[in-house]
Amino acid sequence: MRSPLLIGTEHTSVADLAAVLGAEAEVMPSAEAEGDGLDWTWAAALEAWRAEATARPPVSRVVVAPWEPVARPAPLVQLDLADWVRRAEVAIARWVAAFGVAKARCADGGAVVALVDRAAPLDCAGWAAETGVADAVEALVRSLARSEGPRGVRVNAVTTPARLTALPVVDPAPPLAAFPGSVLLEAAGAVRLLLEPDAIGLTGTVVHADCGRSWR
Repeated sequence: MRSPLLIGTEHTSVADLAAVLGAEAEVMPSAEAEGDGLDWTWAAALEAWRAEATARPPVSRVVVAPWEPVARPAPLVQLDLADWVRRAEVAIARWVAAFGVAKARCADGGAVVALVDRAAPLDCAGWAAETGVADAVEALVRSLARSEGPRGVRVNAVTTPARLTALPVVDPAPPLAAFPGSVLLEAAGAVRLLLEPDAIGLTGTVVHADCGRSWR
């Protein structure tokens, strides 16, 4: 079976994930906002990449992880407009562009899996923007699962708290001592599961690779 395609940025975490999954990388622009980012001038490079990348040959398995470095946690009321644009609007724009390419590149009968940062509910203080982005990704996954289902394409998501969680955390303790886990072990394992043909009945599903912390 051909290696999966991983759509993501040049961030080290994405490169490491590609190596662990044995995936071919499709590198997208970072789309970092310049200045306050309100004029969206950075979006032109993102759109140009999407137009070019969608024209490449289809593959049967696609992983989507358009990550950038993680910001520091901060209360929502302390985020100024530039912070919000960078942490939420730019991030969602990357995800929308990446999903557009994933949809176009995934062959009939294939599988798309998104890997998104998400702090567990008990640990999400200071991560309002990132939580909103994760909610947006879940909505996009369910939408694509509906639209691409008729051609046999499955679309699912895996969430990971690994990049957003610092120990110790508040009680109750997570069920598994490995919490918050790692991108390259717990999260990558869940991604592999959803890419496998044995997951034929799973689409529009969100798997939380958080060692049971979310209780869902």
